[in-house]
Amino acid sequence: DRILFCTLNSHKVDMQKLLGGQIGLEDFIFAHVRGESKEVEVTKTEDALGLTITDNGAGYAFIKRIKEGSTIDQLKAVCVGDHIEAINDQSIVGCRHYEVAKMLKEQPRGLPFTLRLVEPKKAFGE
Repeated sequence: DRILFCTLNSHKVDMQKLLGGQIGLEDFIFAHVRGESKEVEVTKTEDALGLTITDNGAGYAFIKRIKEGSTIDQLKAVCVGDHIEAINDQSIVGCRHYEVAKMLKEQPRGLPFTLRLVEPKKAFGE
């Protein structure tokens, strides 16, 4: 399954426009397909990583927002729209966003952990 998620009326990776149930006849749907996988090592320096997570209701959790100046914000490899596939090699596919957030919150401070992310393919000359 190559499609990560769909956005409504925007080809941009806009988490406010994630496809839910509201589709009208005038709406355009853009499919964002699986791009590169990447592993990022993260070390928590404070309790919050600065991530807001959402999910598409079908087992894929995504990064919805990154707080400016946060731990994650300093890691340029991590982007809004990335699908979080695994934490420390433990697959989280099938988990809801709050479960993923809880797992991230429970990572101890000062100890590095690995995030496996899949970025949506860049399209339309972005």
